Amino acid sequence: MERRKLEIERAALDIRNRFKIESYGVSDIFSIVDKMDIYLIRIPLGKDTICGFSTVFDGKKVIVSNSSEILSREIFTIAHEIGHCEFDLDVDEQKIIIDADINTNTENFIEKRADYFAVAFLLPEDQIRYYIKYELEKDPTDIRALDVIRMQIEFNSSFAAIVIRLYELDFIKTELKNRLFEERDSATSRKLFEAMNLNDDLIRPAGILKVPNKYYEYVFSNYENGYIVFDKFKEALELVGFNTDQLAVNRTRLDEDVDLDELLEGF
Repeated sequence: MERRKLEIERAALDIRNRFKIESYGVSDIFSIVDKMDIYLIRIPLGKDTICGFSTVFDGKKVIVSNSSEILSREIFTIAHEIGHCEFDLDVDEQKIIIDADINTNTENFIEKRADYFAVAFLLPEDQIRYYIKYELEKDPTDIRALDVIRMQIEFNSSFAAIVIRLYELDFIKTELKNRLFEERDSATSRKLFEAMNLNDDLIRPAGILKVPNKYYEYVFSNYENGYIVFDKFKEALELVGFNTDQLAVNRTRLDEDVDLDELLEGF
Protein backbone atom coordinates (compact mmCIF):
# COMPACT_ATOMS: atom_id res chain seq x y z
CA MET A 1 0.00 0.00 0.00
CA GLU A 2 2.92 2.37 0.68
CA ARG A 3 3.95 2.22 -2.97
CA ARG A 4 0.38 2.94 -3.99
CA LYS A 5 0.27 5.90 -1.59
CA LEU A 6 3.35 7.37 -3.27
CA GLU A 7 1.66 7.05 -6.66
CA ILE A 8 -1.49 8.73 -5.34
CA GLU A 9 0.52 11.54 -3.73
CA ARG A 10 2.45 12.04 -6.96
CA ALA A 11 -0.84 12.38 -8.88
CA ALA A 12 -2.13 14.93 -6.36
CA LEU A 13 1.09 16.96 -6.42
CA ASP A 14 1.18 16.84 -10.23
CA ILE A 15 -2.20 18.59 -10.33
CA ARG A 16 -1.04 21.19 -7.80
CA ASN A 17 2.05 21.85 -9.93
CA ARG A 18 0.10 21.87 -13.19
CA PHE A 19 -2.20 24.62 -11.94
CA LYS A 20 0.52 26.44 -10.01
CA ILE A 21 -1.07 26.07 -6.59
CA GLU A 22 1.45 27.82 -4.38
CA SER A 23 -0.74 28.35 -1.29
CA TYR A 24 -0.50 25.96 1.66
CA GLY A 25 -3.84 24.36 0.85
CA VAL A 26 -6.07 24.80 -2.16
CA SER A 27 -7.54 28.27 -1.83
CA ASP A 28 -10.13 27.91 -4.62
CA ILE A 29 -10.88 24.30 -5.46
CA PHE A 30 -13.91 25.39 -7.50
CA SER A 31 -11.80 27.21 -10.10
CA ILE A 32 -9.34 24.30 -10.23
CA VAL A 33 -12.14 21.91 -11.18
CA ASP A 34 -13.18 24.32 -13.93
CA LYS A 35 -9.61 24.48 -15.24
CA MET A 36 -9.54 20.69 -15.32
CA ASP A 37 -12.49 20.83 -17.75
CA ILE A 38 -14.74 19.03 -15.28
CA TYR A 39 -18.27 20.31 -14.78
CA LEU A 40 -18.84 21.13 -11.10
CA ILE A 41 -22.43 21.30 -9.90
CA ARG A 42 -23.13 22.41 -6.33
CA ILE A 43 -26.59 21.54 -5.04
CA PRO A 44 -28.11 21.75 -1.52
CA LEU A 45 -29.20 18.11 -1.31
CA GLY A 46 -29.91 18.22 2.42
CA LYS A 47 -27.65 17.42 5.36
CA ASP A 48 -26.77 13.78 5.96
CA THR A 49 -28.05 12.61 2.57
CA ILE A 50 -25.08 12.11 0.23
CA CYS A 51 -21.80 14.00 0.15
CA GLY A 52 -21.62 14.03 -3.62
CA PHE A 53 -20.92 11.98 -6.69
CA SER A 54 -18.96 11.93 -9.92
CA THR A 55 -20.09 10.68 -13.28
CA VAL A 56 -19.55 10.88 -17.01
CA PHE A 57 -22.22 12.38 -19.24
CA ASP A 58 -21.75 11.98 -22.96
CA GLY A 59 -17.96 12.12 -22.76
CA LYS A 60 -17.72 14.84 -20.09
CA LYS A 61 -16.76 14.32 -16.45
CA VAL A 62 -19.16 15.83 -13.94
CA ILE A 63 -18.80 16.34 -10.18
CA VAL A 64 -21.83 17.05 -8.00
CA SER A 65 -21.26 18.23 -4.42
CA ASN A 66 -23.79 18.68 -1.62
CA SER A 67 -23.66 22.32 -0.53
CA SER A 68 -25.89 21.52 2.47
CA GLU A 69 -22.80 20.11 4.20
CA ILE A 70 -20.39 22.49 5.90
CA LEU A 71 -17.98 24.09 3.45
CA SER A 72 -14.85 22.26 4.63
CA ARG A 73 -16.64 18.95 4.14
CA GLU A 74 -17.90 20.00 0.71
CA ILE A 75 -14.34 20.97 -0.30
CA PHE A 76 -13.06 17.57 0.84
CA THR A 77 -15.86 15.87 -1.11
CA ILE A 78 -14.88 17.75 -4.27
CA ALA A 79 -11.22 16.76 -3.80
CA HIS A 80 -12.35 13.16 -3.24
CA GLU A 81 -14.38 13.26 -6.48
CA ILE A 82 -11.40 14.71 -8.36
CA GLY A 83 -9.60 11.56 -7.23
CA HIS A 84 -12.36 9.44 -8.76
CA CYS A 85 -12.13 11.48 -11.97
CA GLU A 86 -8.38 10.89 -12.12
CA PHE A 87 -8.36 7.18 -11.33
CA ASP A 88 -11.80 5.68 -11.83
CA LEU A 89 -13.71 7.50 -14.57
CA ASP A 90 -13.15 7.17 -18.30
CA VAL A 91 -14.83 9.65 -20.65
CA ASP A 92 -15.66 6.77 -23.00
CA GLU A 93 -17.54 4.88 -20.30
CA GLN A 94 -20.89 5.83 -18.79
CA LYS A 95 -20.42 5.43 -15.03
CA ILE A 96 -21.49 7.03 -11.76
CA ILE A 97 -19.77 6.84 -8.37
CA ILE A 98 -22.01 7.97 -5.51
CA ASP A 99 -20.44 8.82 -2.16
CA ALA A 100 -23.03 8.61 0.59
CA ASP A 101 -20.30 9.32 3.12
CA ILE A 102 -16.59 10.06 3.19
CA ASN A 103 -13.87 9.99 5.86
CA THR A 104 -14.98 6.53 6.95
CA ASN A 105 -12.86 3.46 7.55
CA THR A 106 -13.93 1.78 4.34
CA GLU A 107 -12.23 -1.32 3.02
CA ASN A 108 -13.17 -0.39 -0.54
CA PHE A 109 -9.90 0.29 -2.36
CA ILE A 110 -11.43 2.77 -4.81
CA GLU A 111 -12.86 4.85 -1.95
CA LYS A 112 -9.66 4.62 0.10
CA ARG A 113 -7.67 5.80 -2.91
CA ALA A 114 -10.00 8.77 -3.51
CA ASP A 115 -9.82 9.67 0.19
CA TYR A 116 -6.03 9.53 0.20
CA PHE A 117 -5.87 11.59 -2.98
CA ALA A 118 -8.05 14.27 -1.34
CA VAL A 119 -5.81 14.37 1.72
CA ALA A 120 -2.61 14.56 -0.34
CA PHE A 121 -4.12 17.25 -2.56
CA LEU A 122 -5.47 19.47 0.23
CA LEU A 123 -2.86 18.74 2.90
CA PRO A 124 0.53 18.05 1.29
CA GLU A 125 3.13 16.75 3.73
CA ASP A 126 5.81 19.32 2.88
CA GLN A 127 3.38 22.23 3.16
CA ILE A 128 2.19 21.06 6.57
CA ARG A 129 5.75 20.63 7.79
CA TYR A 130 6.69 24.12 6.56
CA TYR A 131 3.59 25.75 8.08
CA ILE A 132 4.14 24.23 11.52
CA LYS A 133 7.82 25.18 11.57
CA TYR A 134 7.72 28.69 10.09
CA GLU A 135 4.16 29.94 10.65
CA LEU A 136 3.23 28.35 13.96
CA GLU A 137 6.92 28.30 14.99
CA LYS A 138 6.29 25.20 17.04
CA ASP A 139 7.29 21.62 17.38
CA PRO A 140 4.37 19.41 16.26
CA THR A 141 4.15 17.95 19.76
CA ASP A 142 3.21 21.42 21.09
CA ILE A 143 0.24 21.95 18.77
CA ARG A 144 -3.06 22.91 20.41
CA ALA A 145 -6.62 23.20 19.16
CA LEU A 146 -6.27 26.90 18.31
CA ASP A 147 -3.25 26.05 16.13
CA VAL A 148 -5.37 23.53 14.24
CA ILE A 149 -7.99 26.25 13.71
CA ARG A 150 -5.29 28.45 12.13
CA MET A 151 -4.33 25.54 9.91
CA GLN A 152 -7.97 25.10 8.89
CA ILE A 153 -8.00 28.62 7.46
CA GLU A 154 -4.72 28.14 5.58
CA PHE A 155 -5.50 24.68 4.26
CA ASN A 156 -9.27 25.07 3.74
CA SER A 157 -9.84 21.79 5.55
CA SER A 158 -11.78 20.44 8.49
CA PHE A 159 -10.42 20.15 12.01
CA ALA A 160 -10.72 16.34 11.88
CA ALA A 161 -8.96 16.04 8.51
CA ILE A 162 -5.98 18.05 9.75
CA VAL A 163 -5.62 16.20 13.06
CA ILE A 164 -5.88 12.81 11.38
CA ARG A 165 -3.37 13.89 8.73
CA LEU A 166 -0.92 15.01 11.44
CA TYR A 167 -1.36 11.66 13.15
CA GLU A 168 -0.94 9.60 9.97
CA LEU A 169 2.22 11.53 9.06
CA ASP A 170 3.53 10.68 12.55
CA PHE A 171 3.80 14.37 13.48
CA ILE A 172 1.70 13.69 16.57
CA LYS A 173 0.99 10.61 18.65
CA THR A 174 -2.30 9.07 19.77
CA GLU A 175 -2.38 10.93 23.09
CA LEU A 176 -2.07 14.36 21.46
CA LYS A 177 -4.54 13.43 18.71
CA ASN A 178 -7.14 12.52 21.33
CA ARG A 179 -6.41 15.66 23.36
CA LEU A 180 -6.90 17.90 20.32
CA PHE A 181 -10.30 16.37 19.64
CA GLU A 182 -11.21 16.75 23.31
CA GLU A 183 -10.23 20.43 23.23
CA ARG A 184 -12.33 20.94 20.12
CA ASP A 185 -15.32 19.07 21.53
CA SER A 186 -15.27 20.89 24.87
CA ALA A 187 -15.12 24.37 23.32
CA THR A 188 -16.85 23.65 19.95
CA SER A 189 -15.32 24.74 16.66
CA ARG A 190 -17.53 27.81 16.44
CA LYS A 191 -16.30 29.17 19.78
CA LEU A 192 -12.70 28.50 18.80
CA PHE A 193 -13.18 30.47 15.58
CA GLU A 194 -14.81 33.28 17.56
CA ALA A 195 -11.97 33.29 20.09
CA MET A 196 -9.52 33.97 17.26
CA ASN A 197 -11.86 36.41 15.50
CA LEU A 198 -11.72 34.33 12.32
CA ASN A 199 -14.22 33.99 9.49
CA ASP A 200 -16.16 30.80 10.17
CA ASP A 201 -17.40 30.11 6.62
CA LEU A 202 -15.55 26.77 6.68
CA ILE A 203 -17.84 25.42 9.39
CA ARG A 204 -21.06 26.62 7.78
CA PRO A 205 -22.86 25.14 4.78
CA ALA A 206 -22.81 27.30 1.65
CA GLY A 207 -26.29 26.03 0.77
CA ILE A 208 -26.10 27.23 -2.83
CA LEU A 209 -27.17 25.91 -6.19
CA LYS A 210 -24.49 26.62 -8.76
CA VAL A 211 -24.33 25.06 -12.20
CA PRO A 212 -21.76 26.21 -14.78
CA ASN A 213 -23.35 27.86 -17.81
CA LYS A 214 -21.25 25.73 -20.10
CA TYR A 215 -22.98 22.64 -18.68
CA TYR A 216 -26.36 23.95 -19.87
CA GLU A 217 -24.88 24.97 -23.21
CA TYR A 218 -23.32 21.54 -23.65
CA VAL A 219 -26.52 19.67 -22.81
CA PHE A 220 -28.83 21.84 -24.92
CA SER A 221 -26.53 21.99 -27.94
CA ASN A 222 -26.06 18.22 -27.87
CA TYR A 223 -29.81 17.72 -27.85
CA GLU A 224 -30.48 20.38 -30.47
CA ASN A 225 -27.87 18.87 -32.80
CA GLY A 226 -29.26 15.38 -32.34
CA TYR A 227 -26.22 14.01 -30.51
CA ILE A 228 -28.31 12.80 -27.56
CA VAL A 229 -31.86 11.49 -27.41
CA PHE A 230 -34.62 13.09 -25.34
CA ASP A 231 -34.22 10.66 -22.44
CA LYS A 232 -30.52 11.57 -22.11
CA PHE A 233 -31.41 15.26 -22.36
CA LYS A 234 -33.95 14.83 -19.54
CA GLU A 235 -31.48 12.83 -17.45
CA ALA A 236 -28.84 15.57 -17.78
CA LEU A 237 -31.28 18.20 -16.53
CA GLU A 238 -32.48 16.05 -13.65
CA LEU A 239 -28.83 15.68 -12.65
CA VAL A 240 -28.79 19.38 -11.73
CA GLY A 241 -32.08 19.33 -9.86
CA PHE A 242 -34.56 20.41 -12.53
CA ASN A 243 -38.13 19.15 -12.43
CA THR A 244 -38.50 17.75 -15.94
CA ASP A 245 -42.22 16.86 -15.79
CA GLN A 246 -43.10 19.74 -18.10
CA LEU A 247 -40.40 18.65 -20.52
CA ALA A 248 -42.01 15.23 -20.75
CA VAL A 249 -45.37 16.82 -21.59
CA ASN A 250 -43.78 18.92 -24.33
CA ARG A 251 -41.49 16.22 -25.67
CA THR A 252 -43.05 16.16 -29.14
CA ARG A 253 -42.67 19.90 -29.58
CA LEU A 254 -39.10 19.76 -28.29
CA ASP A 255 -38.19 17.05 -30.78
CA GLU A 256 -39.66 19.07 -33.61
CA ASP A 257 -38.53 22.59 -32.77
CA VAL A 258 -36.28 23.41 -29.80
CA ASP A 259 -36.39 27.07 -28.75
CA LEU A 260 -33.56 27.15 -26.21
CA ASP A 261 -34.17 30.72 -25.06
CA GLU A 262 -37.82 29.98 -24.34
CA LEU A 263 -36.93 26.77 -22.61
CA LEU A 264 -34.34 28.40 -20.38
CA GLU A 265 -36.79 31.13 -19.44
CA GLY A 266 -39.10 28.42 -18.18
CA PHE A 267 -36.34 27.25 -15.81
